[in-house]
Amino acid sequence: MDKKEIVIDTSFGGYTFVGAQYGKFTPQGESHERDYCNMFVISQFGTGGNNSTVGLKAEKLRCLSPDVWNGLTPGDKIIISFERFGRVQAVNLVE
Repeated sequence: MDKKEIVIDTSFGGYTFVGAQYGKFTPQGESHERDYCNMFVISQFGTGGNNSTVGLKAEKLRCLSPDVWNGLTPGDKIIISFERFGRVQAVNLVE
């Protein structure tokens, strides 16, 4: 991924992509490896309820595969589609 200055638009209602990671790990107490695939984003806090929030939140999102973030660079504004288990299945770049 190319290095560039990241400008966060605090009025944007979607996600800002900041990075990704994938590989294998061995869960504690197990002998076989499992794959993992995560992307990292910054987004606005949800509103409502008895919450009081300030600023933005950083999130780690599980993904179906590394192909999800193919072509993205840190700072890109994106809209995310999740599958029924809460993993990222598709990303649409916002121009």
